[in-house]
Amino acid sequence: MGTLKDSWNSPEIKKKLLFTFLIISVLSLLTIIPIPGLNHYTAINTIREWGSLGTILNTLSCGALSNAAITSLGIYPFLVASIIMQILTLAIPKLRNMAQMGEEGTKTVTKYTRIASVAMSVIFGALYCIGMKNAVTSKLNFWLAIVLCGLAVAIGSAFCGWCVELLNNKGIGDGLTIIIVAGIIHNIPRDVVMLYFDAESVNVYLALGFMILGIFLMIGMLFLVLLINMGEKKLRIIFSKRTVGMKQFGMQNMVLPLKVTQAGIMPIIYSMTIILLVPSILTMIAPESENIWFTGAKNFPTSAAFIPLYVVLVVAFAFIFSMMQFNPYEISSQIKQNGGYIQGVKPGKPTAQYLMSVFSNLNSADCAFLILVSIVPMILNFIPSVNGIAYSGVGLILIGGGFIEMKTLLDNALKAEEEKLKLAGKDKKRKNYNKK
Repeated sequence: MGTLKDSWNSPEIKKKLLFTFLIISVLSLLTIIPIPGLNHYTAINTIREWGSLGTILNTLSCGALSNAAITSLGIYPFLVASIIMQILTLAIPKLRNMAQMGEEGTKTVTKYTRIASVAMSVIFGALYCIGMKNAVTSKLNFWLAIVLCGLAVAIGSAFCGWCVELLNNKGIGDGLTIIIVAGIIHNIPRDVVMLYFDAESVNVYLALGFMILGIFLMIGMLFLVLLINMGEKKLRIIFSKRTVGMKQFGMQNMVLPLKVTQAGIMPIIYSMTIILLVPSILTMIAPESENIWFTGAKNFPTSAAFIPLYVVLVVAFAFIFSMMQFNPYEISSQIKQNGGYIQGVKPGKPTAQYLMSVFSNLNSADCAFLILVSIVPMILNFIPSVNGIAYSGVGLILIGGGFIEMKTLLDNALKAEEEKLKLAGKDKKRKNYNKK
C-alpha cells in the first residue's frame, strides 16, 4: 500500500495508473455490447456449449464471451500471434538479427507482431462465425448478418491487442498480465458463488461452510504465492580495486539478487495458449456437435490428458524464460571482465559452474511451485462434488505474480523519479552558482 500511495503522489506515475485504469474500464464496458447480426439469447446458449474451454476463454475476454459481446475473443488471438512471432524470430536468422539491432529492430518486430495479431483476429473471427451460424438473427439477410458478426468480433479482438500495446507503452506493467489479471478478478465473485451452488444439493449448511472454507483457502494460497514470488537468493560479488598514486580504481562491491520465480507468470500463459489452440479451433467450428472429437476438445482442459501436457510445457517455458532473464555464462563473463568474483568462489569456470548450479536449483523450485499450485486444484476437480475449481490455482499464480510485477515496476518508476529530482536539484544549484 505504501508503494501505491507514493506512486499516486507522483504526477507522472499517477498519469500512467489512471491511463491503465481507463483502458481496463473501456474493455469492461465493451463486454456488455452485443455482437450485431446474432440473436443474443441463442448466441449465449451456444457459448454455454463450449464447456470448460469456454471458462478459460471467458477469462481472457474479461467476461465478454459469456455475454456474446464484441470482444468475445479477448486477447487470445494476440497471444497466439505473439507466440508465433517469437518462434519465427528464433527460427529465421533475418528476424533474429533484426530483434538484436536495438530500438529500431524491436519496433520492426513489434510492427510484424501487430500485423500477425490482426490476421489472427480475422481468422478466429471467421471461425467464431462458423460456429454461430445457427444463432444468426432472422431479421437480417443471413450473409449480411454473418459478415457483421465476423467484422465485429475481429475488430473487437484487434482492439484488445491494441490495448495491450497501449498498456505496454503508456501504462504500468505488462499489458497482457494486466488484462489477464483483470479478467480473473472479474470472475472471482461468480467462482465463489459457484462453490456454494455445487454443494447446495447435499446440504445448505454444508454448502455455506464449503464456500467459506474455499474463500479462506484461496486467501491462504494467495499469500503463499506472494511470498514465493518475493523470495530471492542474494549473491555477494566482490570487485578487486587497483591503487594508483593516492587514488583507488574499481567497482564497488554489490549484491546480485536472484528471484526464485525468474520466469514469472509467462510459462503459465504460454502453456495454456498453446495447449488450447487446437481445442479452441474445434470448439468454435462446431460448439454443439456430439462428435467424440469435438466433445473431447471442449472438455480437454478438465481431462486427465491435459495435466501431463501442461506439466511438460510449463517446465520447458520456465527454463526458456529463466534463461532469458538470467544467463549464468554471460553473468560469469561480465564478473570476470570487471575484475570481480563471488564470495567463496574462484573467478572464471568455477563461477560459471556455481551460477549454473544456482540457476538450476532456483528453476527447479520455480517449476515445482508452478506445477504444485496449479495442478492440485485440477486433480481435486475430478471429485464429483468439487467442481469449478480446476483453474483456481492458475488464477492465484497469475494474480500474485501480476501484483508483484506491478509493485516492482512501481518501485523502479519511483526510484527513477527520485533520480530525476536529484539531477534537477543539482542543475538548479549549478545555475544559481554560475549566476553568482
